[in-house]
Amino acid sequence: MISESWYWRTDLMKFASSLRKRANQKRWTDPSLCRCEQLIMVGFFYVRKLIDSRKLSRDFADRQIKLTAYPSTGKHVHLMNVHHDLDEFFDMGTHQQKAAKIEQIANQVIHSYIFCLVTEESGPLQGIIVASDVVRDRELLEFSLSDVIKIFELAGKGEDDKAITLRYDDKRQDYVMRIFRDAKRR
Repeated sequence: MISESWYWRTDLMKFASSLRKRANQKRWTDPSLCRCEQLIMVGFFYVRKLIDSRKLSRDFADRQIKLTAYPSTGKHVHLMNVHHDLDEFFDMGTHQQKAAKIEQIANQVIHSYIFCLVTEESGPLQGIIVASDVVRDRELLEFSLSDVIKIFELAGKGEDDKAITLRYDDKRQDYVMRIFRDAKRR
């Protein structure tokens, strides 16, 4: 568990700031690409750890983020072919708009089997494409850089603790905390 979340949140704000600067970057060297991948991966680990440690509420974890899903072509993705052209494994011409919870997105990134930055040729970073080890043969998920930044900033700023409800969830066999920004929502 995390005893003091301030340090984690401060880093998330730094990650968001760094990614915001990269949104306008035109030239991508290998070190720059790798540092950007690292920021996103570590940032989502921080987000999930803050959720798991109950430093962010279930309301935050359950917040929906829009993404694009590309269906599999039916070809199995494995260690020896994962670095081939993604068009070989996913129908990039067919896509479906979906929504996923922040916690689900964090898990997709942390457990990614496929993880690629989305940039225009000689252009700025637009988002990421990811598929976890579990969904790699079903779909490829894409979400925008602006949503990654928004998630990191929201987690970094924290939540207003004006109203907190705590209830035991038999299914989870643990307590679920809900934090409301407006005490009237209780």
